[in-house]
Amino acid sequence: MNVINNIEAKISKLSPNMVAELDRYLDYLLNNRNVNKPRKLKLDWAGGLKEINMTAVELQKKNHWMK
Repeated sequence: MNVINNIEAKISKLSPNMVAELDRYLDYLLNNRNVNKPRKLKLDWAGGLKEINMTAVELQKKNHWMK
């Protein structure tokens, strides 16, 4: 039994109210699916901390004690 036949058999066992709910859910899946298109990576933050004269380890240690 293929997937479509299996689904049809299950749908035939549902009450009319449940069929209506399933129809709304299928509409939701088809229309409201949020497909995220890949975006170009922004690197506008790069170099934002170049005025700080610390190594990454020094900055991490300083940040650890500020918490």
